[in-house]
Amino acid sequence: MEQVMEHSHSGHQPHDEAAAQKQLRMPFGRTVCVRIADNKKREVKSVRGACEILIDWPHSRRGPVYQSTMEVLQSALAGRVSAEEAHDAFVAFAKHADVLV
Repeated sequence: MEQVMEHSHSGHQPHDEAAAQKQLRMPFGRTVCVRIADNKKREVKSVRGACEILIDWPHSRRGPVYQSTMEVLQSALAGRVSAEEAHDAFVAFAKHADVLV
């Protein structure tokens, strides 16, 4: 089991924390533009952003493709798959749902 070390609040931590926050968002290499409610466009730039889209996705439109995409995104957040794999899964979902711009 890995040991978790706490960081002290010394002067060099903000850079480390900023890098950690960026990693938590898991940025995509390429932005995905999708159409959401009221035909508005949204640029999705990270795994977290893609998760937000799927969390807000209408329950009546959720199916197997939605479920498998959500699983890939959650796996990415857990560090089991790359942001690139999550990006590709989200793009495939957006194409399937006909919301890719």
